[in-house]
Amino acid sequence: MNAVTTSVTILGPQRHDPIIRGVLEEHGIEGQLAVITGGWEEREDEVDDLEEHLGRPTLNLQLHERFQGVLSRETRFSQALLDRNDRLRIAQTLYRRRLRGALESVRNLYGLTIPRMDLLTAERVDALRAVSDLDHHYLTQIRGIHQAFQDLWDPTLNPSIGETRSQLKAELSDCAGVLIAGGNVGVLLDQLQLLRMRPLLANIPIVAWSAGAMVITDRIVLFHDSPPQGKGDPEIYDDGLRIAPRIVALPHAKHRLRLNDEHRVGILAGRFAPATCVALDEGCGVHWDGLEWTPIGGSRRLAPDGQVIEMVSE
Repeated sequence: MNAVTTSVTILGPQRHDPIIRGVLEEHGIEGQLAVITGGWEEREDEVDDLEEHLGRPTLNLQLHERFQGVLSRETRFSQALLDRNDRLRIAQTLYRRRLRGALESVRNLYGLTIPRMDLLTAERVDALRAVSDLDHHYLTQIRGIHQAFQDLWDPTLNPSIGETRSQLKAELSDCAGVLIAGGNVGVLLDQLQLLRMRPLLANIPIVAWSAGAMVITDRIVLFHDSPPQGKGDPEIYDDGLRIAPRIVALPHAKHRLRLNDEHRVGILAGRFAPATCVALDEGCGVHWDGLEWTPIGGSRRLAPDGQVIEMVSE
């Protein structure tokens, strides 16, 4: 079930050409803004440039510092978290080994041309379904790991986490909206999930960008077609907060994806359908009003036929 927030905006990178201020003005979001920069880790206090762009006061929620404080006070909780993370790493390694071969099979089929294309199309669909099934299997595996951790260390019963959440709830009550910046997507997700931030973000407008946009979607997809270490395959990372529905957020898409490769684009879009894969580049974004997504700044979506199409309102 999605949070009841009815104003959610997800944007591309904001470092060089920020558009946050214009988005806030367009949607009438006035007053003090809470800022989540936990994905920046030790740099989470470096918000001067952001405040200068916004031209208004902000309240840094300092999730990274607060979360580290919980871990330092609750050593058994911290150790259990390390064990959970080790299990997640092993599950991810096994998933990646299987995914590589499955995607290679799909790409081989997409690269073929035969006289009876109807037969080839059916094989492509079935091979792509096998990849989607593997994604679902992996999500089931890691959901089980998360649940085992939560059953053992229920954060809602942890005094340190309870006190921290009470403080955050009080601070958010004085804010007109929440900004969620990018950074390390895994670190940011842990902070938001383990501090149970999703209920606290209900009923308040949200503007998120880069990794911040990724973590509030239904599923977090890691992607880079040409990483420095060699070939890359898009992969499921984890469930997101499910605040921004039916969207796969792809920040820095023009730099990380071969958008002129129709086969790779079509496979990516078809694999995660019916969710829409959105290319979130600088100056671009989409806004959710509780009913539909509206494009910002010429945002584009990836289509199953391999095209990259400028988005229009639903």
